[in-house]
Amino acid sequence: MKKLFGLGLALLCLTACSSDDDNASAVNLDNLTKKWYNISYTVAGQTVPYDGNPAAACGKDFTQFEANGVLRKSDITDCQNDAVVTTGTYAYANEDGTTTLSTAIGGTTTAYKVIKLNADELQLERVNSNPLTIEVYKSTP
Repeated sequence: MKKLFGLGLALLCLTACSSDDDNASAVNLDNLTKKWYNISYTVAGQTVPYDGNPAAACGKDFTQFEANGVLRKSDITDCQNDAVVTTGTYAYANEDGTTTLSTAIGGTTTAYKVIKLNADELQLERVNSNPLTIEVYKSTP
């Protein structure tokens, strides 16, 4: 009976304890290098859809992170074949379980905390923004 009680207690402890593995899947840096399409912004708790260029029904602006640290922001304004592309750089760090991303483009450097990064979704919280701003991207338009 004592063995059965001990086994039951051990099983309870294993299933009741949370795992850090659940949080590890929220940020997978292997997924960063691709095109990310702007979906929405959350500013001070209010979600605002990203309209991009509403006059262009086919406009799907995107940000592309390349493996060599190059960042490209593409602005599609009028269903043209060639987007207006602005090039910059990015770097990331993973410290104390927090992943940060820094972008430098057009003379502006922005720091982000990576909230979520998987194969389908990227969520970035702007560091020191007031009000708090979170940018949401998807890997498909």
